[in-house]
Amino acid sequence: MSYHQFKIGDRTTSDVVVRVRTDEGRDYRLYCHSRVLSENSDYFGERLSNEWPTCQILDSRYCVDVQCTESEFNSYVNAIRLIYKPQPCHWYGVRGTLGILLASVHLGLHKITLSCADYLESAPWDEADEEEILRAVPPLGPKFERILSRLQLVDLPQVSQIFLSAFCFATSAPNKLKTELKKCYQDQIEYLLTEDDDLPLISVTNNEHPKRELKKCVVNLFEYFGNLVEKEARLGIDQDLSVVLSDILWVCQILTKLDMMGVIVPFWVDMSPKIEKLVDVFVGNESEIRLKVVEITSKVLEAMNFGNVVLPPEKRFDLVKTWIPILQRTKDWIEEKNYESFDGEILQTLESSIVSVILTLPSDWQAEILSQGFASKHVQYPDLLEVFEVWSYRAKSAKRRFF
Repeated sequence: MSYHQFKIGDRTTSDVVVRVRTDEGRDYRLYCHSRVLSENSDYFGERLSNEWPTCQILDSRYCVDVQCTESEFNSYVNAIRLIYKPQPCHWYGVRGTLGILLASVHLGLHKITLSCADYLESAPWDEADEEEILRAVPPLGPKFERILSRLQLVDLPQVSQIFLSAFCFATSAPNKLKTELKKCYQDQIEYLLTEDDDLPLISVTNNEHPKRELKKCVVNLFEYFGNLVEKEARLGIDQDLSVVLSDILWVCQILTKLDMMGVIVPFWVDMSPKIEKLVDVFVGNESEIRLKVVEITSKVLEAMNFGNVVLPPEKRFDLVKTWIPILQRTKDWIEEKNYESFDGEILQTLESSIVSVILTLPSDWQAEILSQGFASKHVQYPDLLEVFEVWSYRAKSAKRRFF
């Protein structure tokens, strides 16, 4: 009889019974042919050879046991059936094929093993598939590493290039068609930089190239923002402004993680006088713009407060003098409008940061700020009592030193 005429389960031609068994008592019999099994399987070829020490007999046929766990049972049965009738792996799905691969490796079914490995290497995986593959494939050895090629460690230059490309897109000029896509890119960049159980995927520490490229993107973003601010002063509110401010706020979060807020702070300081002219215009439907401006200012002052950004005293003085009146009016406006969605901690952080920056200024400039603050109807915010106390102590100490 021709090799290809054999059919699994044909008792009239079968000369061997394969018993797939589990410790739980399952016992499935497959009526097979020793020639087919021996030529396709190392496992069966060995057990059906004359060198195998014992040979069971069942129904006048040779009998070969295959012991497996309950979870492996179907995979072993399917693997043996595939010896006779090859079928596309996609019929079994990723996890089904993975089970057949493991059974085939144990049984020495080289053709089936190759077919399963080819499918797993090329098929899409979901998260559950990936977890199973990561658990099962590495113990199989180097021969099957190609299945895991999509999970291999990525070279750092490639990571850096992808990060920079994504960052440039995420900070590009607003476009109705890509606004939502930009948000997705921003979320993914945050994930790359997140410090969880593992180290973040990318770091720019001691690497000047990505720092330069990031700075270029930020410069382009602020140039676009500056043009919008100029246009607002002439033509009125533009919806792109809200999008750009959201991008700047996001960039603040990213650059804080990268210890690069020094890129943004000088831009914001230089543009503050222009922004001041527009802040009070941001009311009604544009109120979110005003709140974003306040939040960005909080990030800038916080970076200065921690000493992460060094500015000359003149710049620090101008920034404080510009923003104290803006923030005072904004606080009253927030309370009047009762914006529950606005995080009150931002105002507290702003107050603390302003006080810290004022205390770094020359004493006569501190005195000027205090005089204006005490004369203002908004004397309650920011609370400058700490500045007053420290300034008083320093003034008396200085008098003792010099007189």
